[in-house]
Amino acid sequence: MRLAPEVSVRALPATGEDAPPRCEVQLHGRALGTELGGHLLEAAVEADGRFLLFVSNDCPYEELLHLHLLDAQGQLLDSATLGGPYTTGRFAGPRLLDARRVGFAFFDDKDWEVELLDAPRLRLPIFTEPLGVWRARPLRCHFVVHARPRTLATS
Repeated sequence: MRLAPEVSVRALPATGEDAPPRCEVQLHGRALGTELGGHLLEAAVEADGRFLLFVSNDCPYEELLHLHLLDAQGQLLDSATLGGPYTTGRFAGPRLLDARRVGFAFFDDKDWEVELLDAPRLRLPIFTEPLGVWRARPLRCHFVVHARPRTLATS
């Protein structure tokens, strides 16, 4: 697992007044034709030929963080969104924890973690991920999102 500076995004023009922000993925400056939710790339991580992108909406008063997993050709495998109504968040990270896990901070004073799976697996949409995680395709996942209360260091 490594940071992937060769991945970037280009914000797309809004299609309407209330349309959510969208972006197009670029690899080495070449557009892949893959459109994703969000418009500000916070970080990109490569693991086993797949790319995990952290993309925010860049809206300080109701921020959303989109997690997108792409295959080596840039095709979308899985997505999840973190956030909620009137929730502010600020992305900090990523922290490469091991070959399959990436840690980061976003909202709710929690340590967030994405665990990449070797193969897609079935998931039940109720009670399988932390509060504030949303998926468009809830029955199958290529990664799992975990949240743990942040531990405070004392001296």
